[in-house]
Amino acid sequence: MLASEPVMKPVREWGLDPMYFSHVRLLAFDLLAVRPLPHMPGRFGRRGRPLRKVEMLGVVVSTDQKERYIRFTLDDGTACVPCVLWMNHSRLQVTNPKRLELELQNELTMSLMRQVKLGQLLRVQGRLTVFNNQIQITVSSLQGERDPNAEVLHWMECMRLASHCYDLKPPSQSNG
Repeated sequence: MLASEPVMKPVREWGLDPMYFSHVRLLAFDLLAVRPLPHMPGRFGRRGRPLRKVEMLGVVVSTDQKERYIRFTLDDGTACVPCVLWMNHSRLQVTNPKRLELELQNELTMSLMRQVKLGQLLRVQGRLTVFNNQIQITVSSLQGERDPNAEVLHWMECMRLASHCYDLKPPSQSNG
């Protein structure tokens, strides 16, 4: 570990850090610099703060649709980030009261999958995961953007949040 790299707070203090519970808006180069925590599978750290959910905006530059998921890559101009949208419930044959709920989830997922097209500007929210030793976003929601200024506004917002929120020391019980 580098001497200048901040030390992670103890796990018991993660709940005090708002970054842990919110979708953190990041540019792709910053997202790809996030590191998995070796002692906590599925958890990540960014500059000494815990992180698990992110939001990114970018252009779809590749897609690969399979029966159970669609993999796509978002490019925001700083780097490319792989994303995956799972279709876990599409093949379930359920006859209990949950059937209607699963059918609605299936319909929602199908409508999301139809938005993933080459050249489409998408806003993606999801949790960070690792697949084949590469960080990816497991998508929980996505939205197509029509505003031509959305990309520039996202860049500005990411830079503002980084300097005024994300890069500040996290709150701690030991302070104050």
